[in-house]
Amino acid sequence: MRITDDRPVITHSFRVRRRASSAVLVFAAVLALVSGCADEPPSGHHERLRKAAGVASFKITCTKDLWERTKPGREPTDSHEDAKPRSLHGPAKERGLVEITLTGAQLVDYLKTLEEDISGGAFADRSIEELSRRMYEAIAPVVDRVEKGKPPTEVPQAVVDDTAVQAGSTPSPS
Repeated sequence: MRITDDRPVITHSFRVRRRASSAVLVFAAVLALVSGCADEPPSGHHERLRKAAGVASFKITCTKDLWERTKPGREPTDSHEDAKPRSLHGPAKERGLVEITLTGAQLVDYLKTLEEDISGGAFADRSIEELSRRMYEAIAPVVDRVEKGKPPTEVPQAVVDDTAVQAGSTPSPS
């Protein structure tokens, strides 16, 4: 009679330990998915944020829908959401391009948002990864050229339009 009385206690204790172990494994798996799957940020990202923080203003020229789809911030302090696109004139307007002027703080927030989508962090929007990558790749070299203590002759500007002819370049004859 004593054996049957102990058996349910042992079984109950074993089930509790097994459930606890399962819960720990599930928690570890979820934690790994949330934090471990993110890629490394783009090379030079942290230095780029430092430089961006030091600019008074920065202009981005792109299509309005590209801006609207890549700008959402994840934190209440993401200030770049407040930036308003300004319509352009002439051929740029015909192609649907707008200009957004960001402060240095807004640019930092925006670069962080883009990096999150590119690297696949916990709050990444994978549906716009390529849009965010294209935007980041257009902005990064412009920010990289900023030199501390050397005021720019004009506001730094990134243009995200592969059909735009850059100043000083000649269109190909074909």
